[in-house]
Amino acid sequence: MLVIRVLRDGVVVREELFRSTPVSIGRSASCHLVLTDPSVSREHARIDRDPDGSFVIVDGAGTNGLYAGPKRVASERFSGRLRARLGLAEIEVEEVSTDATQPISLEDLHRLDQRRTPITWARYILITLAALVLETLLEPEFWSPWNSQRAVGVVWQSMTALVAILVFASILLGLLKAAGRKVRMADVLHHFAVYTWLGPLAVALALLGYYLLGDGLSAALRSWLPSLAAVAFLTQAAAIRRPGPNRAFRWRWAAAFLVVLLGIDFTRAYAARKMGQPDVDHTMQAPLPVLGAGPEISFEDYGALVEAAGKRSEAQVR
Repeated sequence: MLVIRVLRDGVVVREELFRSTPVSIGRSASCHLVLTDPSVSREHARIDRDPDGSFVIVDGAGTNGLYAGPKRVASERFSGRLRARLGLAEIEVEEVSTDATQPISLEDLHRLDQRRTPITWARYILITLAALVLETLLEPEFWSPWNSQRAVGVVWQSMTALVAILVFASILLGLLKAAGRKVRMADVLHHFAVYTWLGPLAVALALLGYYLLGDGLSAALRSWLPSLAAVAFLTQAAAIRRPGPNRAFRWRWAAAFLVVLLGIDFTRAYAARKMGQPDVDHTMQAPLPVLGAGPEISFEDYGALVEAAGKRSEAQVR
């Protein structure tokens, strides 16, 4: 059996089932599948079955030709599914089975193109903004006594983040479409709404590590957890609506992004050493009732370390 779908702007607007061949397609009322588009000839094409069992679509000498993909053809053999264009009318032909109903997988469900409204877009954007604001609120510097403009800062950051979300989402959408993905803006915004939360999670874990771990381990967490969150965000973005197995694909992209971030970190550290910039490995946080003060150093000892770092910087500059 054959099913022929008529598409408009890539969306199926009509579908008809044919149990036998040949199937004639054209603007004539005598055709099996009638297309009313004025660019379609009266008897534009015909679908028949070859002796070997495959199907073939044949141009009926229509004025505006038959296209299979980007090329104009006189005939095209196919099995499974074929996307063709008759004049300006686009159709999709697919052989369907009469076998028993097959169970669907979770991957199939994930690839379903669900219709989402601008309200859904707004919800995704608000969830993403909430994650970004929470990440700011978790930073100890935000609660510094010297930060007297917290509310203004949050409002300004939210406005800036809103613009950044829309810009980066548009760029990501364009890259995915260039890669041949059937992706929509809602898919990209959904990705932002889910994986942007890795940012505040990384900050929260680093904050918790400050109180529970040694100074070296907590400094490593502060340095690497945000980077790993960024790698996970970018890796999942690269896999949006990618058909087929994705595990190896994700691992390759994760390795590539990690190498890039390592290169950026190495370059930053090298430039800081060349400029004599001291390596700041401290943080100032208030003690918590249950977790205590965490690693601490007296102000006098800290001042001595800063002074020693300044002398080393002067020596390097000379």
